[in-house]
Amino acid sequence: PLLTAALVLICLSFISLWSLSPTGGIAFRQLVWVGVGSVALLVVVALDYRNLVRAAPAFYVFGVGLLLTVFILGRTVSGARRWIHLGPFTVQPSELFKIIFVLTLAWSLTSRWGRPLSRGALIATAALVGVPFILVVRQPDRGTARVLLPVLAAVLIGVGMRLKIFAALIAAGLAFMPVAWFALKEYQRERLLVYIDPFRDPLGTAYNVIQAKIAIGSGQLLGKGVSGATQSRLAFLPERHTDFIFAVFAEMWGFAGCLVLIMAYGLLVLRGFEIAAGAREPRGRIVALGITALFATQTLINLGMVTGLLPVVGIPLPFMSYGGSSMVVSLMALGLLLSVRMRQFQ
Repeated sequence: PLLTAALVLICLSFISLWSLSPTGGIAFRQLVWVGVGSVALLVVVALDYRNLVRAAPAFYVFGVGLLLTVFILGRTVSGARRWIHLGPFTVQPSELFKIIFVLTLAWSLTSRWGRPLSRGALIATAALVGVPFILVVRQPDRGTARVLLPVLAAVLIGVGMRLKIFAALIAAGLAFMPVAWFALKEYQRERLLVYIDPFRDPLGTAYNVIQAKIAIGSGQLLGKGVSGATQSRLAFLPERHTDFIFAVFAEMWGFAGCLVLIMAYGLLVLRGFEIAAGAREPRGRIVALGITALFATQTLINLGMVTGLLPVVGIPLPFMSYGGSSMVVSLMALGLLLSVRMRQFQ
């Protein structure tokens, strides 16, 4: 079921990207990354996930090193420094760190000092994940940062954190929000204000969301087809092959097509939670829960952003958005889920 859901999403991504490029260049480049990611998936599946959890400290140091390298050798695009050039390729370390983040949580919460889930273990875990979180925010890549927080929450609840403590942490976070407002840059504040009032700046900050809503709404029940998708094909919709790929798909295939897409994501997430529930040892349970929460959070945030239900952040739609780092990391994460499933009785 996992592979079937992922294959359906990749095929839908290829169709959407092909329609945006008359020569199919973007679509075929995406297929290349699917090939690279498939090899990475097979490598991860062949490895015992427990050995990967044991190696989490080394992965953690490597990942933090990459995040630090971004500030020295990183490429700045649209005011954010998130990418590193490696010859002809561009790598986004924050994408790779999503998997390292889950492995680090599994190692931290199942190590000798992390059991039981005491106050000291929570503080140590928070310190461990706080360093990369701050580095990601400083890039700035607040989209990835917003994904990591729900993943952390899902894992902590899954390992038995008392709801009283969890509620206290949420209350502390809400109390800190007015202070965080002053730490935001001007364009980030504007995004939040546009979220409240989309027509505050219709030709500027709100342009993406307005055009996405027009594209989604014009798809109606059965869509306008490839040739009739004027918002997408005539480039009225910015970032249409990356963050706003869902709007492209909705315009072409309408409500019926969106149901198929959401059902594929639903199958992927439900199967992931089933694997987490069936895991017989805590490391596998945390890994499966973390990866599944990662897929679910990215999907919900991206769909909410494109439809105007959430503020706009730069976050790709797993298996759909164009991008090598996102596709390879998504397939590696899928490999981790398969590794847990294959070894749950060992």
